[in-house]
Amino acid sequence: MRKQIFILLGSLLLSATASTKNLTQQSVDKAREVIDNVIEAYGGNEKLTKLNSVIIKFNSRNLAVNQSRKPGPPWDENQLDGTSMIDFKNQQFVTNIKSKTSSQEFHNGTIINADKSYQVDYRASTASQIAEPNFINSTGPFIRVTPALLVKQLMQRRHTVHYLGQDDVDGKPHDVLSLVMEVGPAISLYFDQENHILNKSERVVGTFGMIGYRFGDYKNIEGIPFNHSFKLYINDQNNINRKITGIKLNNSVTEFTKLKSNIAKVSPIQPDPLSRQKVSDGVYLIGGNGTYAMFVEMEDYVVAVGGTAGIPERITLLKEVVSNKPIKYGVMTHHHNDHVLGGQAYADEGSIVIASRAHEKVIRDSTENKKLKIETVNTKRIFKSGDRELHVIDIGPTEHAEHLLIAYLPKEGIIFEADHFGLRSAGNIPPAGPSTRSFAKSLQRNNVKVKSIVSAHSPIVASNTDLQSALDKAKKLSVASDVTH
Repeated sequence: MRKQIFILLGSLLLSATASTKNLTQQSVDKAREVIDNVIEAYGGNEKLTKLNSVIIKFNSRNLAVNQSRKPGPPWDENQLDGTSMIDFKNQQFVTNIKSKTSSQEFHNGTIINADKSYQVDYRASTASQIAEPNFINSTGPFIRVTPALLVKQLMQRRHTVHYLGQDDVDGKPHDVLSLVMEVGPAISLYFDQENHILNKSERVVGTFGMIGYRFGDYKNIEGIPFNHSFKLYINDQNNINRKITGIKLNNSVTEFTKLKSNIAKVSPIQPDPLSRQKVSDGVYLIGGNGTYAMFVEMEDYVVAVGGTAGIPERITLLKEVVSNKPIKYGVMTHHHNDHVLGGQAYADEGSIVIASRAHEKVIRDSTENKKLKIETVNTKRIFKSGDRELHVIDIGPTEHAEHLLIAYLPKEGIIFEADHFGLRSAGNIPPAGPSTRSFAKSLQRNNVKVKSIVSAHSPIVASNTDLQSALDKAKKLSVASDVTH
């Protein structure tokens, strides 16, 4: 009897294995069939193989979804003009993007070219060398919004592709493939079953959720169809509307990787690993990869300030030096989606979240903890404990946010701020943009006497002199612009 059971189980296992193999093989075979049709639709294998460089000029209308001055729509709008270019053979990549609106003013670029790679600030006429440039990481966002380059990826990485099934897009049936690029989560590609053109793609990205891409207005460029319009959606909310104004294929991009003579080289941009630094006695700046929080020791508890990504890891580093005091409060600076991520971590710690009253709903919606405790700030709240005094002040409105909380240690002259003033590298002080200028006025209006500025997005503790230097540079640019006009 036992032998018969083993035989039966073995038969079922073999049957299940065979079925699995059939499903897997079906997916692979169908993917290959779709890829072959897509390659043909995009000019054929030979044209795509020879497609080495692409230069694209564009203008965009960007909607600041969850990044506007007020929480919720209608979202603020910004206009951008830019150029992106890629050379696969020489592993060169260049971007040049500028914008000038009431809320933002910048002209920045990226050059990826082996050991001559830079982040460029054209307003400041400075370039910071990138210590560890990565062609793959840098070009991923450009490839994802350029269908012809995604098709090149399909050709080169067809072994990673699976057929997901069929779905309708705008009432037409589409084949859906899943492509795993070298970096980042898999991306689903929707190809029209009739003409095999990519009309839609999507991927799920960490805390942002579903990122959707829509492509349209295709025109043939040297036998390869290129889209001339593009839209990006975040959780079905339109974020970017881009028009392509010019496309060039297989032109050298080397001349664009060279810095102009008026560009001064400043301190290089170094890797930014997770680290802890002591700003003052009992005051720590902890973070890495562009996101930081400040932790302030009071007599028998800690106040944490900042809600960007990675708060649990930052708390772990804090407890290596402050192990006997609970984090009683967690201050959330403002409502933008990248600055409310820490709410969950503070709730898990049992902390009370301090926030602007206008941002309470956004913060609650960002956490899964129904027992989250929030206490709101109207204009100012003062924490006193032992000989320590900490002020949490709403210095809004600024050009970045209608309400903005800073943490201020008046005795030490230290403030923690988010999104208004942070140095990219030591001594690299850019001209102040609208947000920085309004930030400085807000500090003055609130009688905040600054010595040190700690930022949510920089490992560098700046000084009031640095802030004044940025303001002075902006004035000089404004005067120069008035003279030339």
